[in-house]
Amino acid sequence: MKIQRYLEKKFGNNRNFVKKLKKNFKKIGINLEHWERYPTYKQIKLDIAKIDLKNFDILEISAGEFWKENLKYNSFTSWNYPEYDICKEIENNEKFDFIIADNVWEHLKYPYRATKNIYKLLKKNGYFLVIVPFLIRVHNVPIDCTRWTEDGLRYFLNECGFELENIFTNSWGNKKCVVSNLRSDDTWSRIWFYRDLKNDKKFPVQVWAIAKKK
Repeated sequence: MKIQRYLEKKFGNNRNFVKKLKKNFKKIGINLEHWERYPTYKQIKLDIAKIDLKNFDILEISAGEFWKENLKYNSFTSWNYPEYDICKEIENNEKFDFIIADNVWEHLKYPYRATKNIYKLLKKNGYFLVIVPFLIRVHNVPIDCTRWTEDGLRYFLNECGFELENIFTNSWGNKKCVVSNLRSDDTWSRIWFYRDLKNDKKFPVQVWAIAKKK
C-alpha cells in the first residue's frame, strides 16, 4: 500500500505515467488494480461480448475512465453530478443505445426515479448496464443508501419497466475479499500479487445486471 500511496502522491497528476508504471508492475506480478473490480470487469466484458457496440452511442453516468478506454463505440457521452442529476426529470431529447452506471446507484437517494429516467433515455432495443456493490462496507460518497443481490436487482429493474426475461444478472466475490474489506480501511482494495480471484456466489462483492429495453 505504501507503493500505491507514493505513486498517487508523486505522480497523481500524470495519469499516463502512472498507467505505464502499473503495467510494468503487473509484468513482475504486482497488480495495483482494485481487487473486486478486476474480475468483475473481466466477466462483464465476457457478458456483453455478444452485443455489437461499435455503432452504439454510449452514455455513462458519473463516468470513470475504464469503459471509455475499453469499449468500441460510435460515441461516448459522460454525465456527471451535479451538472446532471439522474434522479431529477431529464430535459434532454438524446437517446442512447447503451447506458452504464458503474458503482453509482448505491449512492442515489432515489434509484427508482433514476432508473425510470434511464429507461426513457434508452433507444428501442437499448441496454442498461448497472454495477453495484453488495457485501462491502458503507462508503459515503457523499452518501451510501442501498445494496442489491442479483435477485433484488433483477426485480428492481423489472419494477422500473424492464421485462424480466430481458434482464441478465451476475456477480463476483469471495469470502476472503469480504473479510478483508471488513478488517481494513486501506490494504484490502488492491490485488497486489496474492489475492484470491475465485468467484463464490455465496459472497457477492459486486453485482451487475444487463437489462434490454424492448
